Amino acid sequence: FRQAMQVQAQIARNVQDDQSLLADLVNHSQGAGGALEAQQAASQLLAFSAKQQMQIQEIMAAQYRAETQDAARKAQSEEAARIATQKFLGGSDAYKGN
Repeated sequence: FRQAMQVQAQIARNVQDDQSLLADLVNHSQGAGGALEAQQAASQLLAFSAKQQMQIQEIMAAQYRAETQDAARKAQSEEAARIATQKFLGGSDAYKGN
């Protein structure tokens, strides 16, 4: 979970940093004088969108990894508890009064 939180924090910082970049790209796109300039601005916006999508994928992967590790820890803990209970109670002959 720590790694997932670190990834989420980094992406949150990136989003804050990217807000001004996005505003600049939109302004540049809207103020484009010719077809080539407009195409370049559109390409920059597409690249920015791809970057954000990769960040979303990264955060989802980190979250899924954290959830999987947590589920594995829980399963291991449950198995250890089952074994400890079995050892404490003993075998099936424990209550037969031999």
